[in-house]
Amino acid sequence: MGLPGEAPLGAPALNLPGLDSILRLLAGAEHLEAAIRRLPTSEDTRLHVTYDEAAQRLGIPEKWLRERIGKLPHRKMGKFVLFTESDLKAISEMFFVNPEETITPSYGNGSKSLSALKPSSRSRTRS
Repeated sequence: MGLPGEAPLGAPALNLPGLDSILRLLAGAEHLEAAIRRLPTSEDTRLHVTYDEAAQRLGIPEKWLRERIGKLPHRKMGKFVLFTESDLKAISEMFFVNPEETITPSYGNGSKSLSALKPSSRSRTRS
């Protein structure tokens, strides 16, 4: 048996870009966990995010957040408005819609068809 990345005798050699460096990394690590700890992480350790990142994470325009900030959970430190992870989750939950639980509008005549709607006799006439 040869080195990691070498093909066994009689087998065709594989040419996979990057595989050789991955195998060398794994062979050089005493344990797989040690190799994983050496990999860079993209974990965000910030406690608060600003309007722009909150809007981006929620997938909405920043203007929408700014216009409704009085009714949304947030943190205020002086003049700075910030959001935590729990604030973003709460905002998302505030606007949860379950289509199976939506209320069907009730029309006066019991019909559920929009074509059955007629203008009221009290409607004003247009001139």
